[in-house]
Amino acid sequence: MTGRRLTGKRVTTHPPVQAPDRRAAQRVPVQIMVRFSATDSFQHVGDGVALDLSESGCKLCSTQVLLIGSFWDLYLTIPETSRPVLISEVRVVWVAGNEYGVEFLRVTARERTRLRHFLWRQMTRSTLKGELPLFTLVDHSSPQRPHLKSLP
Repeated sequence: MTGRRLTGKRVTTHPPVQAPDRRAAQRVPVQIMVRFSATDSFQHVGDGVALDLSESGCKLCSTQVLLIGSFWDLYLTIPETSRPVLISEVRVVWVAGNEYGVEFLRVTARERTRLRHFLWRQMTRSTLKGELPLFTLVDHSSPQRPHLKSLP
């Protein structure tokens, strides 16, 4: 959607201002079941579906009302595993209707490894379509062979 502004007798059209992407890691589109509970107890509070996922957070959809700034434990039902991945503390950072952005604050090394393995299996070239690649092949047209270079 573009913005329109009347300047004198002319109408000028400006492209929409894009909010900067502050994500700390590449998100992967998924649809996996999640459960969440209060951080201070293991009492089950709600269910939802993670719509995208990274090792630092996710977007989830739930009918349960979550408040910005609230803290939860999150259980991700990863396919092909016998038990869910436990994220021991998440914080709700944004709310839009029944969708929530959550940031992973405390993840054990073991659970982070399980999460990374799942994410790696989910990433494909189509997932990164339109995004900057993580690495690029560099050919300097010199005697040295082409090599991979990390992008900034």
